[in-house]
Amino acid sequence: MTKHFLNTEDDFNFLVIGIVCPENQYVLVSRINHALNINLSLDDYIDLSHRMGKDFKFSMFNYLDEEFNLEYNFLPNRSNFSANEKAGNDTGNLFSQMNESIDESSRLIPELTKTDYFLLIKGDEYNHFIYKITEGLKQIPEIVSIQEIIPDKLSSKNNLIF
Repeated sequence: MTKHFLNTEDDFNFLVIGIVCPENQYVLVSRINHALNINLSLDDYIDLSHRMGKDFKFSMFNYLDEEFNLEYNFLPNRSNFSANEKAGNDTGNLFSQMNESIDESSRLIPELTKTDYFLLIKGDEYNHFIYKITEGLKQIPEIVSIQEIIPDKLSSKNNLIF
């Protein structure tokens, strides 16, 4: 009998740059826009369920460079807990009675604990722009380090597909 295998591997045909930077995401987006001469803007939020079904939202900044057919996506690696709509029904919760909230957070890619942000570049010819992009990012004084990340080697790589 012939065996058939289902190929469930995704094609990660995009560049992922990990960024270590202590600045908040809005300041860093402004610096990246200036350094790369692009216009990243807050486009949407990515919802992910982590830790026993709790939902976390990650800001997604987007820019489409039509001239070079490149799409830039900028995401923080850390997000704050997004409260459910049921928060008003938590009368038995000790913390709701004290009018205090618990600050929880999660990472988009948990295994990259020192990486603060990701810059994803998609497009037909993104390989031709890697040097220009990385050199532009190196000019931003707030950035401590950058590194190219290979999505196939990440256990939570599917979090980068949206």
